Formats: sequence, structure tokens, C-alpha cells
Amino acid sequence: MPSRRLAVASLAVGALHATLVLLVALHLGYDVGPSNYSVLGVGWRYGGLVVVAAVPAWLALRARLLAPLAALVVTTGYVLWRELTPPGPSFHDVAEFERLAEPTGITVVENGLYAVHYMTDATVWTVGFLFLGALEYAARTEWDRLPPVSVSWPSLPLSPRRARAVAAVGGLLHAAVMVWFAHRLGVTLTGGFDWLLYPFGLVGQWLLAAVPLYLLARHRLFAPATLLAAFVLLDARAELQAGVESPHALYFGAWFVFLGIALAAGGVEYAGRRLRRRVSA
Repeated sequence: MPSRRLAVASLAVGALHATLVLLVALHLGYDVGPSNYSVLGVGWRYGGLVVVAAVPAWLALRARLLAPLAALVVTTGYVLWRELTPPGPSFHDVAEFERLAEPTGITVVENGLYAVHYMTDATVWTVGFLFLGALEYAARTEWDRLPPVSVSWPSLPLSPRRARAVAAVGGLLHAAVMVWFAHRLGVTLTGGFDWLLYPFGLVGQWLLAAVPLYLLARHRLFAPATLLAAFVLLDARAELQAGVESPHALYFGAWFVFLGIALAAGGVEYAGRRLRRRVSA
């Protein structure tokens, strides 16, 4: 299929996905219509719902990478299932909980907002799906028992230069999205030291993605990149029904803990690989 037709087909899948989620959200009574946002807000939210589905669709059509598409189907299915099965979302004025005589005009939603948070955080889900695609590509170029990909992209291990480029780009993408995510959720540091938290988090989020991606691309270590994808998707999953405490604050501020876990897993994988080679020899 020509590249232009692939792009059109992928965008069509993204548009259908966005339409489905928005129709469900509007049916449930959420204020997600175009009149509720600025032009930039509409583009970010609606466009995010298109892109989060278009990217996995393009990977499936272009390279037959199915993991991102499967993850998209599971995620969207989970969101719609939680929204459409009892108990459905209910809207309350804060006065009901505070036992106030007069309504405050501040609405609280119970048992809902999955579709709204999914729409708002679509970029985080997209990054997670991309990392899943990178893992599947690496696995299918590494093991002959898996079906090959349908593209002529280079197989692993990459040259040091290419591996560094992949790690740098993946790290920048992860860092940009996670810094935005922290800002959206209002992650702060007590004592007014936000000026220190965000540069520290920016560097850390770059390292947290760049190091596992480099180990995957250059040394074919799968464990760190697998944990990276899991971290991103679980972080996004936790915000589908956000509570008082956001798990992303831990992921953003204590990134070195997650990087240490990924490196430890990579060390175990490397040691196991060396042991198998000695035993087989």
C-alpha cells in the first residue's frame, strides 16, 4: 500500500476512534463539546484522540506491528466499559458533600471521567504504544520463530551512532510528554522549589527513556525497555480515575528509582544470557 494511502487509512482509523470516544462522553453528559475549549484546546484533545489511534494503526499497516494496536483496543475497550457499565457517572454539587444550604456551582463526578482523562492524556498513551511497538520490532528482528516485520528497517543491534540517535529521540519524546503531564497534574515540590523540580525531572525523564532504549537498540537487552513501556502505560492508567494523590508525582520526581529498577533488570538479563552461553558451550 502506498505511503499516502497508509497515512489516510491510519487517520481514518484515528478519526473513527475519536468520534466513538467523544460520542460516548457527550452521551454521558460530560462537557467535552467544542464550545467548552479554545481552538488550541480542541486541537489538543480531539487531535490527541485521533493520533493515539492513528499511530498504532499506521504501525500495523506499515510494519505489521500488532502490539500497539492490541494495546489500543484493550485501553479503549476498558475506558468505554467502565463508562457504560453500572454504576454510571453521577454529577453532584459540592454542597451535597459539605452539607451546605446553597449550591456552590462546583460539580464533582463520581464513577466516571474515564473518557475525559483518556482524551486529555492521549499523548501519554501514544508514547506508551510507541515503546510497545519498538519492543515488538526488536523481538521480531531478534527471534526467527516470530514472523518478520514487513519493512526493511535495520535489525538489531544498531550501530553505536544509530543507537544513540534512537535513544536521544525517544528520550526527548518521553521527557517532553512527561514534563507536560506533570505540569497538567500540578506536580509541585514543597517549599516553592518548583524551579528545581522541573529541570531535575526533565533530565531524569530523558535518561529514564534514553538508557533503556539504547540498551535495547545497541545491546539487545529487552528487560529495561519492557519496564519502561510498563511504567508509562501504568502511569497513564492510574490517571484514568485520578484521586487526590497522583502517582505521576512519584514517577516524575523519583525517576532515579525507576531507572535503577530498569538497570537492575537489564543486569539480570545480561547475566542470564552470559550464563546460558557458558552452559551451551
